[in-house]
Amino acid sequence: MTTTTARAASPTVTLVVPNFNHAHYLPESLGSIANQTRAPDRVIIIDDCSTDDSIVVISRFVADRPSWRLIRHDANQGVVRGQNEALAIADTEWIGFLGADDALHPAYLEKAMAQAANHPEAGLVFACCEIIGPQGPSARRMLRPMMLPASSSAMLAPADVRRILRQGDNYFSGTTSLYRRTALQALGGFDVKLGSFSDAFLARRLALTYGCYFVAEALGYWRIHGQNYSTATATDPAVLNARLADIGALIAQSKLFPEGYEEVFARRNRFGAARMVLDGDTPPAAKAARVSALIDGNAFDTYVLGLMLSLGRLGHLAALAWITLRTRPMSLTRLLAQHGARRQIISATPAYRAP
Repeated sequence: MTTTTARAASPTVTLVVPNFNHAHYLPESLGSIANQTRAPDRVIIIDDCSTDDSIVVISRFVADRPSWRLIRHDANQGVVRGQNEALAIADTEWIGFLGADDALHPAYLEKAMAQAANHPEAGLVFACCEIIGPQGPSARRMLRPMMLPASSSAMLAPADVRRILRQGDNYFSGTTSLYRRTALQALGGFDVKLGSFSDAFLARRLALTYGCYFVAEALGYWRIHGQNYSTATATDPAVLNARLADIGALIAQSKLFPEGYEEVFARRNRFGAARMVLDGDTPPAAKAARVSALIDGNAFDTYVLGLMLSLGRLGHLAALAWITLRTRPMSLTRLLAQHGARRQIISATPAYRAP
């Protein structure tokens, strides 16, 4: 007599799209979900009281897709509350959150969910993403994270995560992260008081608690256009200081993180915020003052940065080197050693094309 074992059902996944006045980008973000080679089991779009044509655009996508749902807020509640609202009503095993101004590679869910099935113990599955501009592809293709957590796709145990956090950071892009729903709920969901830092901080806690799987491919597109929720808050010195103080206290109280990580986390996020400002279009003097404030600098930093930024492209590179020396965000040796792997990931993925 021959016995057969039934194959385990493929895990299910919900994609959540919080939106506020991004009607211009919604055809691309929602279109990238509709074009997935592995369709999501549920899609929840949360409109946070938009005043533009968002509802018209969303309604076109929802109309003929029974598994897609629109939730409309009568008053603006903010992104993080919307994420927690979706987490509370989702009934799938995995859940992901896509910015209404970002987009996904067509094979994102196919590849990420394959690893979710292979590694059900992981707290999250995440991949690389490519930065795009307001109109689509940037002139120079840029990969994130800046430092790879591994040179190839790999399951990372909590001990591995502690090790790589000593060398670099910002591995977990919200655009290309899928979270195991029960693990996310077990850690209390997203902390509203942390604002745009809530997903990044929670991703670290998940990885340090359950481990995570890294897909060494560019499977998403993070659009930088100056009005991003995360960019706007991260580059405000007063907001950044408050958030870093809150997170530093939480890290210090936790046994998950490497010793002294709160200070390292602050330096790395100051570097990231300053780098975003350096790449902006503000005049050199204003840019120098903002960057100096973000790195917790002084009058000398402001003077030196202003002088450098007045020198054009070479001055920009010099200013980047200055903030790198001042903040020491990562292992430069490891970063340089990964150059080939990073270029291979970018070259293996065609440049972004809108759906």
